[in-house]
Amino acid sequence: AHVNKLFELINAHQIHAIVSLYTLQAIYVFCKRVFSTDAVGQMAKLALSTLFNNKFELCGLLSREERLLNRARFNINDLSDQPHSISAYLNKCDAIATYDDHFQQIKDKINVYSPEEIIAKLK
Repeated sequence: AHVNKLFELINAHQIHAIVSLYTLQAIYVFCKRVFSTDAVGQMAKLALSTLFNNKFELCGLLSREERLLNRARFNINDLSDQPHSISAYLNKCDAIATYDDHFQQIKDKINVYSPEEIIAKLK
């Protein structure tokens, strides 16, 4: 319900959202973890289709140079989360919206909020 509300705010232009291509991979990995092997592809496709029915800016993958220059700035235990952090930083995002606790390790560098927290801040 909170994620739906967050997308309502995004679609109403109350929040400018940027989604990196890394998120698309993360959606697939999430589906792989949650759904049976024979359902993963279809569920990931449905999730991506739902995502792309919303208004957001899509940003690409980091260059090798961008990763190398910024990886020390975003020292995070789960290295798969590092590109999300660097992308948010390079795209001048005010915050990262996530339920992933790993991002709390970098909240001194970029704001990290759950969808509920973002919604509460806008009220």
